[in-house]
Amino acid sequence: MIGRRQKFLKRILPLVLFGTLWYLLLKHLSVRWAINPQYSFGWFVPVISAYLFLIRWRTRPGVEFAHSAVAKWFFCAAGFALLPTWLVEQPNPDWQLISWLLAFEIVALSLCAIYFVGGRSWLRHFAFSICFILVSVPWPSAVEDFVIQGLTQAATVVTVASLNLFHISAVQHGNVIEVKTGLVGVDEACSGVRSLQATLMVSLFLGELYRASWLRRIVLVLCGASIAFLCNAGRTFLLTAVAAKDGIETISSWHDPLGYTVLAICLLLIWSFARLVSGPIPNVRPSKESMPVPFPWRLACGLGAWILFTVLGTEVWYRMHETRATLHWSIEWPVAQKDFSDLVIPQPAADMLKFDEGRAASWTDRDGSSWTAFFFKWAAGPPRSRILARAHRPEVCLPAAGYKLQMDRGTITIDARGLIIPFHALDFDYDGRPVHVFFCLWQDGSKDSIQPRISDPWTRLARFETVLLGERNLGQQVLEIVIFGCATPQEAESALRRQMETLIRT
Repeated sequence: MIGRRQKFLKRILPLVLFGTLWYLLLKHLSVRWAINPQYSFGWFVPVISAYLFLIRWRTRPGVEFAHSAVAKWFFCAAGFALLPTWLVEQPNPDWQLISWLLAFEIVALSLCAIYFVGGRSWLRHFAFSICFILVSVPWPSAVEDFVIQGLTQAATVVTVASLNLFHISAVQHGNVIEVKTGLVGVDEACSGVRSLQATLMVSLFLGELYRASWLRRIVLVLCGASIAFLCNAGRTFLLTAVAAKDGIETISSWHDPLGYTVLAICLLLIWSFARLVSGPIPNVRPSKESMPVPFPWRLACGLGAWILFTVLGTEVWYRMHETRATLHWSIEWPVAQKDFSDLVIPQPAADMLKFDEGRAASWTDRDGSSWTAFFFKWAAGPPRSRILARAHRPEVCLPAAGYKLQMDRGTITIDARGLIIPFHALDFDYDGRPVHVFFCLWQDGSKDSIQPRISDPWTRLARFETVLLGERNLGQQVLEIVIFGCATPQEAESALRRQMETLIRT
C-alpha cells in the first residue's frame, strides 16, 4: 500500500507543480487580456496550446533516455529565476520585460520536464505546443508603439489616397482624416495591429495543425500579416467613406459590425491559404514505446519547495512593508478662471482608460494662455490600475491627433503645498502653434506621500525602487496639462509652477 502511494505521489506531484506554474503565468497575463482589447485574443491561446499538445500526445514518438546534464542546469537556472521575477512582478504588472521573463522561465521549465520524461525526441515533438503561449505575451513597449504608429500611419496614407482616387475629397492631418463632414481619427483598433496579432496566432496554429514545414510556416505568417493590413485598410476606407457621405456620427453604428466582418474575412482567407500551402493533416500513430519515464523525484521536491518559498516569501515581504499613508493630493479645479468649462471625455477614450474617477476642463489664464487639464484616478488594489495608468502617454497618443513632437525635456519637479511632484515635460507643434504638455504619473498612497522623493516613474530604477520599498497594488492617478499661448518652454514652466500652487489640494 505504501509503495502504491509513493508511486502515485511521484506521478501526481509534477502535474501539480507545473499546473501551479502555468496558473501563475496565466493569472499574470490574463490581466492584460481583460483590459486591453489588443490582446483579448489571448484568452484563446491556452486552449489552443492545450489542443496542440493533445494532438501531439496522440502521435508521440518513442521515449529516449535524457542523458544530457545541461538540461538540469537550465532547469535549476530557470527555477531560481522565478523568485526575483515574481518579486518584481508584484508592483510592476505593466512591465512587459517581466512578462517575457516569467513566460520564458515557465516555458523553459516545461521544456526541461518534457526532456526528462521523454528525451530529445519528445522535446522536438512537443516544443511548439508549449512555446505557443508566447504569442499572447504583450509586446515590448518600444516594439508595440513602433508597430502601432507605423501601421496607423500607413493605414491613414492608404485610406486618403484611396478616397481621393474615388473622388472623395480627403486631407491627412497626422492620423486624422479631414473629409467634408468633419474629422475622422484612425485609432489603434483601425491601425491593424489587433488583427496583426490575431492573425499571427492563427497562422502559427494552422501551420502546426497541418504540420507544415518551417519555410511554409514563415510564408504563411508573412501572408497573414499582409492580409490583415489590407483588410484593415479596407475597413478604414469604408468607415471614412460612410462618414464623408452620411456624417461623422454614423461611424459608431458601422464601426463594430464592419470590424467583425473584416476579421472574419481575414481569418477565412488565412485558413484557405493554409490549406493551399500545407495540404491535409498527416495521419501519424504513436510509437509502441511511448510512455514517459518518471520525472526526477529530487528535482520535483526541490521545485515544489522553491515555488512555495517564492510565493509565500513574496507575500510576506510586501505585507511587511504595507503602509497606512493618509496624505494624498487631488485637483482644485479653477472654476473662477476666465472661460472655465468642463470637457466631455469621449466614450471611446473612457472605455480605453477605464478610470474610476475622471474629469477634464479648459480655461484661460490671466496672461491669455489657454489651458486644458485631464485628471484621472484608478483605485488601489487590482493590478489593472497600474497597467491602465501607464498604458497611454502623450508622446505616443498626441501624434495620432496631429501633434508633432518637437522636444522631450525629460522630468521637471514642481514644489506645491509641500509636495515634490514630478512632471514629464514635452513640447509639441500643432498647426504651427507651440504646445507645451506636462504629464504627471503618481502612485496615490505611496511612501512619496509621506517623504517625497524625486524619481521618474518610467525608469527601471524606479521600478526596482518600488520593490525595495515593498509598494504594490497602490492607487494611480494621472494629471496631464496642455498649454497653448506660451512662446517658450521656460514661460510655460513658470506658468505651471504658479498655477500648481492653486490647483493642488492635499
